[in-house]
Amino acid sequence: MSIHPSAVIADSAQIGENVSVGPFVVIEEEVIIGDGCVLDAAAQLRRGTTLGSENHIGSGAIIGADPQVIGFDSNINGGVKIGNKNVLREYVTIHRSTSDGEFTVLGSSNYLMTGTHFGHDCIVGDNNTMANNVLLAGHVLMGNNCFVGGASVFHQFVRVADYVMVQGLSGFSLDLPPYVMAAGVNYVAGINSVGLRRAGFDGNARKEIKEAFRMVYRSGKGLKEALEEAGNREWTNEAGAFFDFLHQKSKKGFCIRMEKAKAD
Repeated sequence: MSIHPSAVIADSAQIGENVSVGPFVVIEEEVIIGDGCVLDAAAQLRRGTTLGSENHIGSGAIIGADPQVIGFDSNINGGVKIGNKNVLREYVTIHRSTSDGEFTVLGSSNYLMTGTHFGHDCIVGDNNTMANNVLLAGHVLMGNNCFVGGASVFHQFVRVADYVMVQGLSGFSLDLPPYVMAAGVNYVAGINSVGLRRAGFDGNARKEIKEAFRMVYRSGKGLKEALEEAGNREWTNEAGAFFDFLHQKSKKGFCIRMEKAKAD
């Protein structure tokens, strides 16, 4: 273990083996840090934050600060839980939950570039990459294997499913179903075919996903009618997941196809 003498560490913090703590790092009460983590200069882990193993926290990152909610009671014991093998670059901020005993959650093997922000109560899965200054408002849910371009923003309670690719400088107040490429403001442009191929989806699975997308976004039918039609045939598990997401109750509604929006 390597701890710089300028670091400030609470007595109640639990630190695993082979952890590196850089200059001016702050580790507050009831923080748990797993084995093999690296905390660069001036990183802060606020009270109630839990890190798994082999995470790298960049300079100036602040994990577990109070949520940006007017009138928030700082005595509420919400926290942040982070899995294993994540990279959080400089000045990443992740705010803690607004509810006692609840957590803002980041899974494992994610790469968050400089300035990425998670608001309170976000839940983000595994193997996601977020470029600089991506902003997730409170309660955003993101699945696995997504790539989000720089300076993209997501409104509170938005859901982003697996294998979504988002163009930089985009904004979303509506849900994004699995496998789509998304751009602009609440638009989907097509299927993330390259990402699916690289992820090992076979040709038949990709074909079925494209057909599912066509049925919902290019058939000219409304969502309800398209889902009813989809229920009349068998689909691969991968394409079925596309329809399953659209069947789920949404607080926000779903993004629309870019060409249709421009035509309207």
